[in-house]
Amino acid sequence: MQAQPEAESRDIFLSISVALIVWFLVANSLSSLLIEPLLHDSSLLTQSRYYITRDALDTISDDGKISIVGMGSSMTFKALDGKCIGDKLGDDVMVYNLAQPKSIAYTDMLHIPRLVNSTPEIVMIEIGPNLLGNTSVASEYVELRFKLDTMKQNSSDIGGWVEIIDPKHREWVALNEIERMKFRQEYVPASIEELLDRLVNDEKTLGEIRTEAQMYGWVPSLDSETWNDYLQLPIFPPDRWGFDGMSVEEREEYNITTMMKTGNYRPAHHSSQAHAALDYEISTLLKNDIHVIIVSLPHHPTALTYVEDGGWGGVNETISKYSQWPGVTVFDQTWESGWEDEHFYDRNHLDDEGRIEFCHRIAPVIEQVLNVTDEPINFDLDPNQ
Repeated sequence: MQAQPEAESRDIFLSISVALIVWFLVANSLSSLLIEPLLHDSSLLTQSRYYITRDALDTISDDGKISIVGMGSSMTFKALDGKCIGDKLGDDVMVYNLAQPKSIAYTDMLHIPRLVNSTPEIVMIEIGPNLLGNTSVASEYVELRFKLDTMKQNSSDIGGWVEIIDPKHREWVALNEIERMKFRQEYVPASIEELLDRLVNDEKTLGEIRTEAQMYGWVPSLDSETWNDYLQLPIFPPDRWGFDGMSVEEREEYNITTMMKTGNYRPAHHSSQAHAALDYEISTLLKNDIHVIIVSLPHHPTALTYVEDGGWGGVNETISKYSQWPGVTVFDQTWESGWEDEHFYDRNHLDDEGRIEFCHRIAPVIEQVLNVTDEPINFDLDPNQ
C-alpha cells in the first residue's frame, strides 16, 4: 500500500525540522567552543576583560564567602585593589573588581539579574560626572558591550533592564538563543583565521607570548589557578605609562592641556538614561537585600580647578537622592582632602600609591556596612519618584 502524499509531506517536514534543530545545536556549541578561548586570550579582543563578567559572577556565586563586588568605569577599575581591602576585612571576605574601562550604568545594568543571583552582601556602584552623560556619544562602545555581554547570557539574565534599552540599540541586544548565536557567528571567521595562522606558521598563542601591553587586556582562563586572584586584583597598567613616566616637559604640557578636560563634564541632573539605569540597578539590588555603596572617585587636585562652581551639581543631586534610600551608603571622595599628585596615574585615575590610599579609606566603610547586612533593607520606594 502506497503512502499518502500528506503523510510523505509530513515526514519530510519532520525530518527537515529535526535536521535544522540538530544543526542549530551543533553550530551553536561549535561556535562557542571555537571563539571562547580566543576571546579570553586577547586574540580577538584587545580588552578581553570585556568578556568576563558573566563567568566572574558565576564564580562569585560559588565562592562560599562574604562577597563584595565593585562595578564601574576605568576609574573604579584602576582604584579597586580587592586583595588589599580583603586583607583588611578578614579571610572570610572576598572583594571583587568587576569594573570595566569606559563602562557606564547603561552597560552594567545587563548583569543585574545574574549579580542578584550571585548573592553578594555588598555591591559598590560608581557615580561620577563622566557617567551621567548621553550614552549616544559612545555608540560603538555600547554596541560592543551589548553584543559581547548578551551573546553569553541565557533566559535567567533577562530583567527590567530590557525596558531601558534605547530602541535604536535593540539590534545590539540578544534576547533569545538565535540572536545570541548570530552575535557569536560574527567572531567565527576571525577565529578560524587565527587558528589557521597558528597552524600554518607554528605560532604560539598570545597567552604564551604576550607582551606587557597585551598583559593589560589579557585575562587568565577560567580553570587557571590565577582566575580568582585576577577577579580581586586585575592587571593594571604600570605607573611608568602615566605621570611617573613623563619628562618634566611632557608633564608641564599635560598640566596645561589635558588637565582642563575634567571641566568639560556636564552631568545630567535627573531623568537621563544614566539615571534610569542607576535607578534599576540600585533598586533591584536593595529589593533583594543587597546593600549598595555609592562610590565617587577622586580627581587630580589640578584637574578640579577647571570645574566651574555648580558645574557638577547633577552628581551632587544624584548622590543625594540615593543617599536617602534605605540600604545605600555613600563613599564620596571627589572633593575630599589628602589626595595628592603621587596618588594619580593621570588626571582622573589612581596609580599604585593611590590604590593603597583608596584601600585604606574604603575598607572601614565596607566593614561598617557588613555589620548591618544581616538586617532586612525593606526597600519600598518608587525609583521614579
